[in-house]
Amino acid sequence: MNESHQRLGLGSLDGSNSPMQERTPTRRGLWFDEFETGQEFTSPGRTLTETDLVQFAGLSGDYTALHTDEEFARRTPFRKRVAHGMLVQSIATGLGTRTGIFEGTIAALAAMRIEWKSPCFPGDTVRLLLTVAEIDPEPSKRSGKVRFLSKVLNQDDTVLIEGEWRTLILRDRQALRRRQPEETL
Repeated sequence: MNESHQRLGLGSLDGSNSPMQERTPTRRGLWFDEFETGQEFTSPGRTLTETDLVQFAGLSGDYTALHTDEEFARRTPFRKRVAHGMLVQSIATGLGTRTGIFEGTIAALAAMRIEWKSPCFPGDTVRLLLTVAEIDPEPSKRSGKVRFLSKVLNQDDTVLIEGEWRTLILRDRQALRRRQPEETL
C-alpha cells in the first residue's frame, strides 16, 4: 500500500483494499496526555480575500455597509472595508485544524471566548497561535479538557483577535489498556 494512502487511512492504489471495507482512521493529532501547559502551536497563514468577504455576507445575511460598501467605509475611521469579525474567527477555527493537533483526537470544541482587538481587511494574511493554558484530566477515562489561549495575528503580527478555546480531547485508548493491568496490581 502506498505510504501516503496508508497514513491518510485510504485503501491501496491497486484496489486490493475495497473502499467498502471498514477502515480505522489514522490519528495525526495529539492525544490528551501529549499536551503540556505552555506548549504553543502556530497555524500556516491564510489570506482573506474579497470572495471570502462577499460569500460570508451572503451566508450570514450581514450586509452592513462597513463590510460591503467601499464608499461608505472610506468615510469611517478605518478608511476601507473591514472583514466581519465572525468571518475572521471562522477562518481561525479552520486554521486550528490546519495545525494538525486536533485531527482524529478532538471530541468537542466546547466553548470559545472571543475579543476583537484590531480590524482585518481584505488582503490581510492571518494565522492562529494556540497556547496550552490549562489541562484538566477529570472529565472521563476516555477524554480530558484542554484550555487554549488563542490569538489571531495578521502579516504584521498585529493581534486581531484574542480569546480562549475550551476543548475536550480524547485519550489514547491503547495506552490506557496497557496501563490498566498495572493499576489493578
